[in-house]
Amino acid sequence: MAEKLVFVGALKGPHGLKGLVKANIKLDDYDMLMDAGPLVTKEGRKLKVTKWQTAGQGLLALAIEGITTVEQAEGLHGLGVYLERERFPEVDDEVYLDELVGEPVLGLDGKSLGVVAAIVDLPGGPALEVETLDGLKVLPIEDEFVVIGETLQVTELGLEILKL
Repeated sequence: MAEKLVFVGALKGPHGLKGLVKANIKLDDYDMLMDAGPLVTKEGRKLKVTKWQTAGQGLLALAIEGITTVEQAEGLHGLGVYLERERFPEVDDEVYLDELVGEPVLGLDGKSLGVVAAIVDLPGGPALEVETLDGLKVLPIEDEFVVIGETLQVTELGLEILKL
Protein backbone atom coordinates (compact mmCIF):
# COMPACT_ATOMS: atom_id res chain seq x y z
CA MET A 1 0.00 0.00 0.00
CA ALA A 2 1.38 3.41 -0.95
CA GLU A 3 2.22 5.81 1.85
CA LYS A 4 -0.29 8.59 2.45
CA LEU A 5 1.36 11.90 1.61
CA VAL A 6 0.42 15.26 3.13
CA PHE A 7 1.14 18.40 1.11
CA VAL A 8 3.40 20.72 3.13
CA GLY A 9 4.54 23.32 0.59
CA ALA A 10 6.30 24.22 -2.63
CA LEU A 11 9.87 24.87 -3.70
CA LYS A 12 10.51 28.30 -5.23
CA GLY A 13 14.04 28.10 -6.66
CA PRO A 14 17.53 29.11 -5.54
CA HIS A 15 18.41 31.21 -2.51
CA GLY A 16 21.94 32.52 -2.75
CA LEU A 17 24.85 30.89 -4.54
CA LYS A 18 25.44 27.72 -2.50
CA GLY A 19 22.47 25.61 -3.54
CA LEU A 20 19.96 26.62 -0.88
CA VAL A 21 16.36 26.33 -2.06
CA LYS A 22 13.61 28.84 -1.20
CA ALA A 23 10.44 27.14 -0.03
CA ASN A 24 6.94 28.12 1.02
CA ILE A 25 6.29 25.59 3.81
CA LYS A 26 2.99 25.25 5.69
CA LEU A 27 4.05 23.61 8.95
CA ASP A 28 3.85 24.89 12.51
CA ASP A 29 7.17 23.22 13.37
CA TYR A 30 9.83 23.58 10.67
CA ASP A 31 12.07 21.05 12.44
CA MET A 32 9.65 18.43 11.08
CA LEU A 33 11.36 18.99 7.72
CA MET A 34 14.34 17.15 9.18
CA ASP A 35 12.70 15.02 11.87
CA ALA A 36 9.79 13.70 9.77
CA GLY A 37 11.57 13.83 6.42
CA PRO A 38 12.53 13.27 3.79
CA LEU A 39 10.33 15.55 1.70
CA VAL A 40 8.72 13.66 -1.18
CA THR A 41 7.65 15.01 -4.58
CA LYS A 42 4.63 13.74 -6.52
CA GLU A 43 7.06 11.88 -8.77
CA GLY A 44 8.44 10.05 -5.72
CA ARG A 45 11.76 11.90 -5.52
CA LYS A 46 13.01 12.09 -1.93
CA LEU A 47 14.69 15.28 -0.73
CA LYS A 48 16.51 15.16 2.61
CA VAL A 49 16.55 18.56 4.33
CA THR A 50 19.73 18.99 6.40
CA LYS A 51 19.13 22.56 7.56
CA TRP A 52 16.54 25.34 7.33
CA GLN A 53 16.62 29.07 7.92
CA THR A 54 14.21 31.93 7.36
CA ALA A 55 14.60 33.69 4.02
CA GLY A 56 12.15 36.58 4.43
CA GLN A 57 8.66 37.16 3.03
CA GLY A 58 7.36 34.06 4.81
CA LEU A 59 9.77 31.75 2.97
CA LEU A 60 12.43 29.36 4.21
CA ALA A 61 15.82 28.58 2.71
CA LEU A 62 16.43 24.81 2.78
CA ALA A 63 19.72 22.99 2.54
CA ILE A 64 18.90 19.76 0.70
CA GLU A 65 21.32 16.86 0.56
CA GLY A 66 22.93 16.66 -2.90
CA ILE A 67 21.81 20.15 -3.98
CA THR A 68 24.93 22.32 -3.96
CA THR A 69 24.65 24.64 -6.97
CA VAL A 70 22.30 27.36 -8.15
CA GLU A 71 21.53 25.27 -11.25
CA GLN A 72 20.48 22.27 -9.16
CA ALA A 73 18.29 24.51 -6.97
CA GLU A 74 16.69 26.03 -10.10
CA GLY A 75 15.78 22.51 -11.21
CA LEU A 76 13.53 22.16 -8.14
CA HIS A 77 11.53 25.34 -8.82
CA GLY A 78 7.78 24.77 -8.73
CA LEU A 79 7.82 21.30 -7.16
CA GLY A 80 5.19 20.54 -4.54
CA VAL A 81 6.60 18.73 -1.52
CA TYR A 82 4.94 16.27 0.82
CA LEU A 83 5.68 14.40 4.05
CA GLU A 84 4.54 10.86 4.79
CA ARG A 85 1.53 11.09 7.11
CA GLU A 86 2.78 8.29 9.36
CA ARG A 87 5.84 10.40 10.25
CA PHE A 88 3.75 13.19 11.84
CA PRO A 89 3.79 13.07 15.65
CA GLU A 90 0.62 12.02 17.45
CA VAL A 91 -0.61 14.74 19.81
CA ASP A 92 -3.20 14.15 22.53
CA ASP A 93 -6.49 16.04 22.08
CA GLU A 94 -5.55 17.21 18.57
CA VAL A 95 -6.70 15.99 15.18
CA TYR A 96 -4.96 16.28 11.85
CA LEU A 97 -7.47 17.57 9.31
CA ASP A 98 -6.83 14.71 6.88
CA GLU A 99 -8.14 12.33 9.57
CA LEU A 100 -11.61 13.91 9.24
CA VAL A 101 -12.17 12.71 5.67
CA GLY A 102 -14.79 9.95 5.71
CA GLU A 103 -16.14 10.91 9.13
CA PRO A 104 -19.90 11.44 9.59
CA VAL A 105 -21.16 14.97 10.24
CA LEU A 106 -23.91 15.05 12.85
CA GLY A 107 -26.68 17.56 13.53
CA LEU A 108 -27.71 18.90 16.93
CA ASP A 109 -30.00 15.89 17.35
CA GLY A 110 -27.14 13.46 16.68
CA LYS A 111 -28.51 12.38 13.28
CA SER A 112 -26.18 12.11 10.30
CA LEU A 113 -26.20 15.09 7.91
CA GLY A 114 -23.53 13.73 5.61
CA VAL A 115 -19.91 12.66 5.40
CA VAL A 116 -16.70 14.68 5.10
CA ALA A 117 -15.63 14.21 1.47
CA ALA A 118 -12.52 16.41 1.55
CA ILE A 119 -10.69 19.21 3.29
CA VAL A 120 -10.47 22.38 1.20
CA ASP A 121 -8.14 25.31 1.76
CA LEU A 122 -10.04 28.58 1.38
CA PRO A 123 -8.63 32.11 1.73
CA GLY A 124 -10.37 32.36 5.12
CA GLY A 125 -8.91 29.07 6.33
CA PRO A 126 -9.59 25.36 5.98
CA ALA A 127 -13.10 24.01 5.49
CA LEU A 128 -14.90 20.68 5.35
CA GLU A 129 -16.43 19.63 2.07
CA VAL A 130 -19.47 17.71 3.27
CA GLU A 131 -21.29 15.28 1.00
CA THR A 132 -24.99 15.60 1.83
CA LEU A 133 -28.09 14.23 0.11
CA ASP A 134 -28.34 17.64 -1.63
CA GLY A 135 -24.76 17.52 -2.94
CA LEU A 136 -21.45 18.91 -1.72
CA LYS A 137 -21.53 21.75 0.82
CA VAL A 138 -18.58 23.69 2.26
CA LEU A 139 -18.45 24.23 6.02
CA PRO A 140 -15.71 26.39 7.60
CA ILE A 141 -13.71 24.67 10.32
CA GLU A 142 -14.53 27.16 13.06
CA ASP A 143 -16.11 26.54 16.45
CA GLU A 144 -19.09 28.69 15.42
CA PHE A 145 -19.99 26.19 12.68
CA VAL A 146 -18.76 22.76 13.75
CA VAL A 147 -17.51 21.23 16.99
CA ILE A 148 -14.74 18.69 16.52
CA GLY A 149 -14.55 16.17 19.35
CA GLU A 150 -15.37 12.50 19.53
CA THR A 151 -17.72 13.33 16.65
CA LEU A 152 -18.20 16.19 14.19
CA GLN A 153 -21.30 18.06 15.31
CA VAL A 154 -22.69 21.00 13.36
CA THR A 155 -23.87 24.06 15.33
CA GLU A 156 -26.97 26.12 14.52
CA LEU A 157 -24.87 28.45 12.34
CA GLY A 158 -23.39 25.42 10.60
CA LEU A 159 -26.90 24.14 9.85
CA GLU A 160 -27.66 27.48 8.20
CA ILE A 161 -24.64 27.07 5.92
CA LEU A 162 -25.58 23.50 5.06
CA LYS A 163 -29.23 24.65 4.65
CA LEU A 164 -30.56 21.35 5.94
